[in-house]
Amino acid sequence: MNREQTAGASIRISRLEKRFGSVFAVDGVDIYIAAGEFLALLGPSGSGKTTILMSVAGFEFPTSGNIVVDSEDLTYVPANQRNLGMVFQNYTLFPHMSILDNVAFPLKMRGMPKAERHAKAEEALATVRLAGYGGRFPSQLSGGQQQRIALARAIVYRPRVLLMDEPLSALDKNLREDMQLEIKRLHAELGITVIFVTHDQSEALTMADRVAVLKDGKIQQIGPSRELYERPANLFTAGFIGEMNFIDVTVESTGDATSVLLPSGERWNVPATAAVDTVQAGQKAILGFRPERLGLGAAGSDYTLQVTLSDVVYAGSALLLIGKLPDGTEIRARLPGASDLTALTRGATATFSVPKEAILLYAGGAK
Repeated sequence: MNREQTAGASIRISRLEKRFGSVFAVDGVDIYIAAGEFLALLGPSGSGKTTILMSVAGFEFPTSGNIVVDSEDLTYVPANQRNLGMVFQNYTLFPHMSILDNVAFPLKMRGMPKAERHAKAEEALATVRLAGYGGRFPSQLSGGQQQRIALARAIVYRPRVLLMDEPLSALDKNLREDMQLEIKRLHAELGITVIFVTHDQSEALTMADRVAVLKDGKIQQIGPSRELYERPANLFTAGFIGEMNFIDVTVESTGDATSVLLPSGERWNVPATAAVDTVQAGQKAILGFRPERLGLGAAGSDYTLQVTLSDVVYAGSALLLIGKLPDGTEIRARLPGASDLTALTRGATATFSVPKEAILLYAGGAK
């Protein structure tokens, strides 16, 4: 089944609230997810992402708001009547059942005859590239294979929506990356709508069509991965998605360019387009830029920073330089790992160059 034959359902979450006593776990969330879309809910612990997922699944009922799948209001419909697939962090496989019976179990609960459900289970195993494993038991499989079985079981009855709650967090790094690509492949092949909860920003950026960043039960920003990374809408998103350098500055003037005063006494005239928020002369503001956008040396640079190196870390594909400005602000630069920087040692002075197109400017005080 290809994406043109979309099997997924659209989902509209409207004014969703979930309170536990006086605490808002989810606070007025609105999200529209198109049929066949892959949406990641990303945020730290306690941000509300899992509560949203469990409300869609039917394991939690919201305090107020609505959840509509296609044209059907499922807000208070029991979980077993929603026909949604679910994959958890722990695989929840039945250890005493064969792999084939594990995958076929949802079909058994739906009253499907044994021969038919086994045939569909074999098909689902082939979809996750584990054809021929049906006779084994969960204890005979690796963690990655068990997670594929959990996926097969979730898709065997062709649900409209697949809900995934931190499904890869128990896997090691290499296996996790393999499974990210596997889930992307499955999504493309089946055309199913996916809501994927994670606290891992690289996982969200890698896998999802769009990412919703959450904090304290509220959506901070929702959009495609590149948009969130290249132009975070606020300081929380900027600091949570990837690495970001921040410098406290004072806005001196605005216009075709924005003049800001750095703690070192330098003035930078940054493009007006750098301002994510509206800033005014006399206000405190924060400059932000990604470590991998920095260069070493001042040649041909728009802006430069003089730092004292506090660490030089070789990390294979990248070289991390950590320096401090005179006021103690830490600045990080990530350069290609092949760079020959043997002359740079802890305590040395270095010049970082900052391209103007890398600069973002946020209203507000110290981060």
